[in-house]
Amino acid sequence: MTMHIRYLFIPKNPNLNHCPESFNAALKCNIFGNSHSNSHIENINRITLGTIFYLVKNLVSLSSDEVISLFLFQIRLEYLALIFILKTICIILSKDLRVYYMMHEPRLEKGRTNPLKAFLVYISNLLFGFLSSKVLLPSNEAVLKAKSFVENQKICQVNLTFMSVPDEILERNLFELRCNWEKVKTFSYLGTAVKDKNPQGFIKFANIVNKYYVDKARLIRAGSDKNVSINYDKELIIRFPGYMSNSAKKFLLGLTHFLVIPYSFSTQSGVIAEALSYGKLLVINDIPAFSCFKNLEFVFLIDFNDESSILKCINYLFSMEISDYEKCYREAVNFYQKNYSVSYLSKTLPKVL
Repeated sequence: MTMHIRYLFIPKNPNLNHCPESFNAALKCNIFGNSHSNSHIENINRITLGTIFYLVKNLVSLSSDEVISLFLFQIRLEYLALIFILKTICIILSKDLRVYYMMHEPRLEKGRTNPLKAFLVYISNLLFGFLSSKVLLPSNEAVLKAKSFVENQKICQVNLTFMSVPDEILERNLFELRCNWEKVKTFSYLGTAVKDKNPQGFIKFANIVNKYYVDKARLIRAGSDKNVSINYDKELIIRFPGYMSNSAKKFLLGLTHFLVIPYSFSTQSGVIAEALSYGKLLVINDIPAFSCFKNLEFVFLIDFNDESSILKCINYLFSMEISDYEKCYREAVNFYQKNYSVSYLSKTLPKVL
């Protein structure tokens, strides 16, 4: 029986920690659910000389019936250096090494960032695509972009996944949301805002809500603004600046009725997947990357540059009955379970590995 030794690399960016967490849980589900599996899973927090020596030693001592797999979830130069070293050893000693790389953003479109950064992202992904056994892509949009420089047989679509929110927390949150429904509806824009996440779209949305439904909405903006200058009306928007911790994000998701996602560009849906795990109803920008969410009752696609589109959506949301909201809340959670949960990932990974 083949022995699989799997190393999950913890990203330096804490916002990506959901990837190794859910992969770890999904891989363990497959191990314990299959009496014939033989596997060891280990997390690697950072790359040091000691880490490199440890992995090289384990690779050199690998027997013919053992396989080492690396799971990488972020662009980092030290990952590329490590893969190159281990691949070279594999060629010389005929060892079995497999590399699985989650490519969040294959290419950055013009207008999203400066040309140098876009070029570096492309070159890095090109190298990862060449050195990896499989490239995992989180959406149809990402797959289309990656096909221009990644071999087709390496491409696998795997949705971004998150750990499930316990049922008791979901029910407690729903109870609080139900209690506040008639008094005030909460709209939130969470996370770090950069140019392509269109924070100005949220400002426009907030102004229209305030114009037609004054004192009937609570508008929250939590997270830092990076390389953009935004003037928030303190009388209108409750502002929590700076880095948003995981506990703060969970708290704000719990009290939010509607999550506003005005992004101008995206090839991934991590923010959407996490929001759905909390049963959030979503107001999102009608862009190609989000077209797969059309016709879902708990998702509202609008044009954030069109006041009439925003107003039509707002009127519908404020006329919604609490029974309809609760129905959408539960449908959002069910959609998450089917498409972005550990259960989904545990069923998908055997087709990839």
